[in-house]
Amino acid sequence: MIRCYIYTFFLIAFLLSNNLSAQNIQGTWEGEMNGELLRVSIEQKGMDICGFTHDYVLRDSLDNCTAAYAGGYMPEQKVWMLRGTYFIRNSGSHVLMRLMLWEDARYGKNRLRARVTTGSSMSSLMGIGAYDVILRKVSRRPVKLAGGLPNCFPKIKKIPAPVPVPVKPAPSKPVAPAPVPPKPTPVVVKPTPKPIPPKPKPVVVQPTPKPVPPAPKPVVVKDSVRKPLPSPVKPILVKPDAELLRKMTERKQSQQSTLEVNVKQINLKVYDNGDIDNDTVSIFYNGKLLLSHQRLSDKPIIINLDLDENITKHTLTMYAENLGGIPPNTALIVVTAGDKRYELRSKANLEENAVLIFEYKPKEY
Repeated sequence: MIRCYIYTFFLIAFLLSNNLSAQNIQGTWEGEMNGELLRVSIEQKGMDICGFTHDYVLRDSLDNCTAAYAGGYMPEQKVWMLRGTYFIRNSGSHVLMRLMLWEDARYGKNRLRARVTTGSSMSSLMGIGAYDVILRKVSRRPVKLAGGLPNCFPKIKKIPAPVPVPVKPAPSKPVAPAPVPPKPTPVVVKPTPKPIPPKPKPVVVQPTPKPVPPAPKPVVVKDSVRKPLPSPVKPILVKPDAELLRKMTERKQSQQSTLEVNVKQINLKVYDNGDIDNDTVSIFYNGKLLLSHQRLSDKPIIINLDLDENITKHTLTMYAENLGGIPPNTALIVVTAGDKRYELRSKANLEENAVLIFEYKPKEY
């Protein structure tokens, strides 16, 4: 059985000079690992890194797992050391592992060699029980998970140092001076002050009140004739992209559901099935483009179809524009046909389209 692993990583960066600063490896890396597609999302802050890994079996994309990790750079050994912290998703019996990455000039730029092992850090460095993987850099930005990683670069609150309280010295008792005999105070005869005449009271002059202006008469505005509102702008129909149509027909058509309906007007509501991870699709009806580059979420994409009575089988094709954060590209389609309601599910990837068949058989009266 091919296992899906959560990884503790050792990343060795061989620098072009003797500078011991860490190599910039932030971004998203992908590669094939023993029949699985491995994706490593790395966020870097100085000599610390964290993020998550996701991998799935190429023959069975439902066998997958996602895990968080954290680590840092060791200047003396010139290696990146990472440690898996916890599972985010796990579809089977999977174990935590270690990974060692380094730059190899034979593979060119934006390539890293990886050595994976489940042993200790010493056995990882010696290559005991390990196998090699080649990773390529597919994006300079790391992939973001919905909800984020709670322990990625946690902020450490600094506790301020206590402020010393100054201690005042105890006051010393002053030395009492020798008593000095008092000097005789001379008698000074003050002259009799002259009486001060009272100040005259100021005369208060009251201001003349200003006349109040009359209130303005209200201006009567006659009702003007209301102009009619402009009619709504008709949507501009965009011709389907010929390149998109060509890519759709080149992929394998995987028939996943067949539904028999007896009314020609049906309603479709398309949702993201599972975690909302930025899955994007284009939808074709009988080989014609209905919608392009639509993001799947918990809010439905509503489609009303009027089936042609002259055609028995009608096809709805889900073309995956990407695989989102967690492959594969999955969707939930709620079908309402008359008084009946159905739930269909589709699963598409970059090699196969998900095809739904509607067989129109009108009621017999």
